[in-house]
Amino acid sequence: MDSKTKGAWIIHHTGKLQKVTSQVSYENTYLSGKAGILLSAISATKDLSVSNDKLLTLAHASNITKFELPYLIDVLEKQNLVEKGKSGIGVLGITNSTILTHTSNIFDSLTPNSKEQSSLVIAEKSSIKPISESELTEEISDLFRLSQNEIKGVMEDSEAIGFTDVEKLDKTNKIYFNGNLFRRDSTQKIKAVLDSLNSDEQSKLKEIELKIKSVACLSVQEVKQKLGEKLFAKVNSIGLFDVNIVSNSSETIGYITLPSAFSKYGNSLIEDAFDLAKAFLSSLTYGMTKSSYARGQISAVELLLQALVDGREVGPVRAIGEDYKVLELKGVVSVREGIRNGRRGPMMKLLKREIGELALQAIKQGDISEQSLPDLPSAVITRYIGPEDNRTDIRRKQLAQNPNDTNEMIQALRTGKGY
Repeated sequence: MDSKTKGAWIIHHTGKLQKVTSQVSYENTYLSGKAGILLSAISATKDLSVSNDKLLTLAHASNITKFELPYLIDVLEKQNLVEKGKSGIGVLGITNSTILTHTSNIFDSLTPNSKEQSSLVIAEKSSIKPISESELTEEISDLFRLSQNEIKGVMEDSEAIGFTDVEKLDKTNKIYFNGNLFRRDSTQKIKAVLDSLNSDEQSKLKEIELKIKSVACLSVQEVKQKLGEKLFAKVNSIGLFDVNIVSNSSETIGYITLPSAFSKYGNSLIEDAFDLAKAFLSSLTYGMTKSSYARGQISAVELLLQALVDGREVGPVRAIGEDYKVLELKGVVSVREGIRNGRRGPMMKLLKREIGELALQAIKQGDISEQSLPDLPSAVITRYIGPEDNRTDIRRKQLAQNPNDTNEMIQALRTGKGY
């Protein structure tokens, strides 16, 4: 497993570990993952200075406490990624994919045990295609020389913590997979899923897939209306689509994107490991479809994003001050008070160029690039929930209602039917 892929799984596992009461058995994973999450929040494409107040704000937004923060900063400083000062820190210019390499390096420097290392391999193997328990245990046994008790422990942890999902075919047979199945080699896998459905379900699913490709981002409400609740839950519980939730004080809206959409090199697991491009596009789509447009010069969406990717500031627009707070707290954009053409107000600049490039690519691939909008749409978003949390929730409800509902799809993916 290369370092970027390993780093992506460390981030994935850390998200799961944050939801359990004890991380003791996986503390090296948790520490390196938290360091990577913090580095993502505080870094930009270019070198950056971050004040102590802003550092604490960004840390809190990343679910990092003030007690954890000093230690994590020390870890990053030892890797020569940050430099501490009296009033704040200096942060090395870095890309998101490079953050994954540093996360992996931090993990390796902590001398993780075989249990932690094997949990990453389990996740990677079960994301390529669903794999049987016997195949998986044999593979990690050979790689890490684990005892039967150790293998049993790491498999039980993977299920309980959520590093992987498990599909029980009968009383003795289990198949493992996770929500990243469709982030690479998606065309063949989607065909395998379609082949496992009846003709009516196939027709509905093909229509929705084509529509998402054409507009990049589609509302959950529209997709549910077309597919129906049962088929929607079935395909989303295995990660066929990404469900992104954005919310504010007045409403919560879900948007569907394709797992493979945010990728230039064929693996969105790595390229958008922190879900930042998805958050960016979901916020922009909300602004275009659900909010009143702030007054400004009319431009195509593509031109607007291109300006940000090119390093230019957008604004001043009154809405920028609050509307893109989620992206500011994730370190994707910076906002400052500025003046342009005699107008004063909040100006926004893209800090993570590659995130803008991924969102721009998704938009260019569909009809959305031809739409016009004012300088920047109002999108009062205060919270974003990423695809894996939403998929896990859908999966939990689906299992409670009909635990065997996804068996045929998982079997089709496992056997490679259609690819």
